[in-house]
Amino acid sequence: MKKFSIVSVDMFGTLVDVSSRKYVIWRTFLKDRYSDELAEEYWDRATDLLFQYSEDEVTPKRQYIPLKVIFEICFSKFFSEIDLDFNPKDAAQILAYQHSFSIPYGDTMLFLDSVGREYPVCVSSDTDEDMLGPLRQLYQFDNIVTSEQLESYKTGADRRFFSAVIDHYGARPESIIHIGDSSSDVIGASEAGIVTCWLNRKHGIWSHDVKPDYEVKSLIEVASILGIDIAPSPL
Repeated sequence: MKKFSIVSVDMFGTLVDVSSRKYVIWRTFLKDRYSDELAEEYWDRATDLLFQYSEDEVTPKRQYIPLKVIFEICFSKFFSEIDLDFNPKDAAQILAYQHSFSIPYGDTMLFLDSVGREYPVCVSSDTDEDMLGPLRQLYQFDNIVTSEQLESYKTGADRRFFSAVIDHYGARPESIIHIGDSSSDVIGASEAGIVTCWLNRKHGIWSHDVKPDYEVKSLIEVASILGIDIAPSPL
């Protein structure tokens, strides 16, 4: 008997690699100042600022702020640091747009094709609608839930995000497993009674009181938890 009946999965950082767009994004921002080295340095710094803002302002305060507003706030701070004359609001729009062209990780399609034959797969993503764009066609997902739809993030005080996943399927929370790369994936899903799986691609250290039920380094490992053995693709 299957332990789970529904697979919920995050999009960015879990199924697709947003950093695959960093050179395109920073070439637009830096223009004549551009170099690959600067693009890598600035991508890492801007990403750190975004995650820090989320950890300090969004997750603990459990409030909803549209992602493009968060991007604009962080870019405003960072552009001031590096003395870059580029409109932070325009930069936020560009970053959001480029999200939709993120490249899937090497294990993503193998995971979706294999697991999707056995389980309904729901995308559950803290994202604005337009950031998904063509990624909606990445796979024939059974359902897509976004924070912009609900005006609530995964760790929102109203707990509407994962309640929407549960209500859509009319399922017991413990029959759903949610896979994601961030603390909000684990904390929000756990509070809703959903089984959690932290996809730790970057070999980080978990530092939150709420612990994931599973920790994995790849989607291939997730498939194994679901009772599906996937042979890694040959190099």
